[in-house]
Amino acid sequence: MSSSELPDFGEDVDLTLRHVSRQFPMSFAKALLPDRWKVTAATWLDTQVTSRQRRLDRVLDVQAGEERRLEHVEWQLEWEANVPERMFEYHVLVAMNVMDNTSATHLRPPIRTTVVLLSGREKPWPGRGAYRTSPRGEPFSGVVFRIDAVYQKTVAELCARASPFWLIFTPLAVDADPLTMKRAVAELRARANGRELEELLVAMVVMAEIDKRSRNLREVILPLLREETVMQNWFYKQGEARGEARGREAGQALGEARGKAVGEATALLRILERRGIAVPPEARDKILTCTTTAMLETWLDRALTAAGIDEVLTDS
Repeated sequence: MSSSELPDFGEDVDLTLRHVSRQFPMSFAKALLPDRWKVTAATWLDTQVTSRQRRLDRVLDVQAGEERRLEHVEWQLEWEANVPERMFEYHVLVAMNVMDNTSATHLRPPIRTTVVLLSGREKPWPGRGAYRTSPRGEPFSGVVFRIDAVYQKTVAELCARASPFWLIFTPLAVDADPLTMKRAVAELRARANGRELEELLVAMVVMAEIDKRSRNLREVILPLLREETVMQNWFYKQGEARGEARGREAGQALGEARGKAVGEATALLRILERRGIAVPPEARDKILTCTTTAMLETWLDRALTAAGIDEVLTDS
């Protein structure tokens, strides 16, 4: 995994984006699809292509009326030369999974990939990228994907989008400043409420922390949230503690593979602790002795929404 992918530059950011998108799939689906789509159902596919040891945990299964489609999303800190190649690989893996689970060709839903860029060059990005497998001069064969460089948008452009989900990226906007942040927080309060509002506000703070334009907007946003309970949010505390990073550092002495497993296990235990989920000794031992990172990542995803430890460690 490259240095520009989210899991490598901060588990708090990766878990924030994964958490808010998985917690509110309907809101996220409306964020991805054009306004004309009237979304009636949205669920996350949580499966794996075992032959390639790749998890397909960022694919949203969307139903709008009688029409169904799969939306694959990749969060990317910066563009890298291998992004098109990876998008092609993921697209093919999703298609393989669909073929394995759907016998009739006409029932297989279309697949679309969106790369959300959080930082990078100042030169505008095109709306589409592609990975071509056919020879030049021949009809195109390969994969075309969307590019959404949120850091190049204005605060007004992000606020104008149909879903409040995009407001979490306003601290990265090209014109973000103390005044526009006040407006963005007010807009978010007007368009979301309850737990969704709390989680999106936390995500906004985390995005401010990774702003590469170094505008220190985190310190502007935090005072605006004092009346909220957001700073007691279990996920924000977990990110601040960075317990998973310490777990990774401690595990490196045991080897790269084991180090990653230790890091995932540490992150999982901290999330369970912050969510108030009891972890019996036998369950703790099972987590800490697991050396399969794919399994640990599956448990980590389940821990974001599970009601108890049995839902996290189930074999189903």
